[in-house]
Amino acid sequence: MNAGNMIRSAWELVPILFLLIVGSVIAIRSGVPAAASRQGLRVVMGNVSQVFLRILGYVAVMLVVHEYIGMRTTLGW
Repeated sequence: MNAGNMIRSAWELVPILFLLIVGSVIAIRSGVPAAASRQGLRVVMGNVSQVFLRILGYVAVMLVVHEYIGMRTTLGW
C-alpha cells in the first residue's frame, strides 16, 4: 500500500469518525438536565454504556456480514 492509498483511506475515515463523535455527544447529553448532580451523572453513564454497546453491536454485525459475503476480516493479524 503506497502513501496515496493510505491518505485516501484516512480521508474516508474522517467523516465517519466526525459523525460518530457528534452523534455520541448528542446521545450522551440526551435527557440530562444537570450533569453535575448525582442523578445526572447516572443518566450520563447509562447513555455512555448504551452508545458503546450499540457501536459494538454494529461492528459485530458488520464483521458477520463481511464473513458471510466472503470478505475475510483479518483485523490486522
